[in-house]
Amino acid sequence: MKKSVAAFAAFCAVHVAHAYESRFWDYYTPYPSNFIGSDEWWRGDALTGDWWGARNWMDKDKGIEFSGTYTTDLAGNPVGGMEQGFTYTDNIAFGAKLDLEKLIGWNGATFTIAATDRNGTSLSQNYIGNQFTVQQIFGGQTIILTGLHLTQRLLDDKMEIKVGRFSAGDDFASSPLYWLYMNNGIDGNPQALPVNASFSAYPWASWAARIRIEPSPDWNAMFGLYQVSNKTFNRYLHGVNFSFEPTDGVMFLGQVGWTPEFFRRPVKRVETEREENEELSDTEEDTHGLPGHYWFGAYYSTWEYAQFGSTQSAANAYGFYWHADQKIYQEVLGSDQGLTLWTAFVLSPQENIAKIPFQWNCGVAYQGVVPQRDQDIAMFGLAYGSFSDDYGNAGNAYNGDPVSYEMALEWGYRVQFNRFLYAQPNIQYIVQPGGTGSIPDAFVLGLQIGVTF
Repeated sequence: MKKSVAAFAAFCAVHVAHAYESRFWDYYTPYPSNFIGSDEWWRGDALTGDWWGARNWMDKDKGIEFSGTYTTDLAGNPVGGMEQGFTYTDNIAFGAKLDLEKLIGWNGATFTIAATDRNGTSLSQNYIGNQFTVQQIFGGQTIILTGLHLTQRLLDDKMEIKVGRFSAGDDFASSPLYWLYMNNGIDGNPQALPVNASFSAYPWASWAARIRIEPSPDWNAMFGLYQVSNKTFNRYLHGVNFSFEPTDGVMFLGQVGWTPEFFRRPVKRVETEREENEELSDTEEDTHGLPGHYWFGAYYSTWEYAQFGSTQSAANAYGFYWHADQKIYQEVLGSDQGLTLWTAFVLSPQENIAKIPFQWNCGVAYQGVVPQRDQDIAMFGLAYGSFSDDYGNAGNAYNGDPVSYEMALEWGYRVQFNRFLYAQPNIQYIVQPGGTGSIPDAFVLGLQIGVTF
């Protein structure tokens, strides 16, 4: 009897597997594989290719998109700082995004889960002693759950609601221009925000809800609620402590953005667009101009913050931030190649709890500055932070010395080998590390390498 049951089970398993295989290959055949080492693979989006067509099949037909990246920051300070040294840090990020419309027919909904694994040591912490750390991927050196959230699009995609666990910096006070830099005073979000107010930033996630509205192509607004807790930045909890405590607070965030294109004029659609859509004619035109991004945001937090030089805590933290970037020159109208200027400010007036009450960042980026290297980007960035008098008077700075400001300068050039691989050598110069003037200015040589899997 047992043999008969086993034989029947094996018979069913073979036929089910055969049926699934037939269905899979029906979907699979429209997506030929880009074999690793081929020209198609080198021009593709990922180091691991399209998994013999399975990756495209899961993404385009089934709505399951996998992602993975590896980033490393190598840095050394041959001059200045507390002492000379060299360190290595890395960040391995991985996740999956599920299109619930394709999977179960839930219109406009997606579910995302993401995590990271960080390793290495900090050059700033161990050898320089500065505030604006020179390796942006240092922080939380362990495995951390960075995202677990549901997103719902409504009103013809003019409204988007996001709920679950994610960081405020995923959506607020963030620009792709910041991501070009290796210095953590710039990369991700202006550093004053997480330092002053426990504004959660990657890789730190918290319970949150965010709504984004785009009433027109040129205007957008966001409002968010985020849990503020002393658990958020605790790497030993790995981002999986989902509890609420009576001592937790709430951060309210609001941001209004304007995304104009100046000097718009008609331009023929580029050749690559016609290749993707053969129905386009040579005479069809779009309108393009010089794109810009401008926003203003504010935060208010109910959490109890430690005060400098006092055993008493203080609630009701607040602050403001501004950002402006503008492309002022395009090599070809409608292309990404050209020169962009940007600047950002953070103002946190409460010096009793804000370590950096004022921060000013600015920079310039030029894509395609070297002939025949259209995807390469050259950039310069500056981060300036003014320290709180209360922080300095409490003796919290290096050797208890008085503090004024710290400034970080960065020059870099990103060599974009293809869509999934880049290497970015850079130079940083740290003025007044730690803000006291007691530590010699530091000269830093660095290299950032990024790979998409």
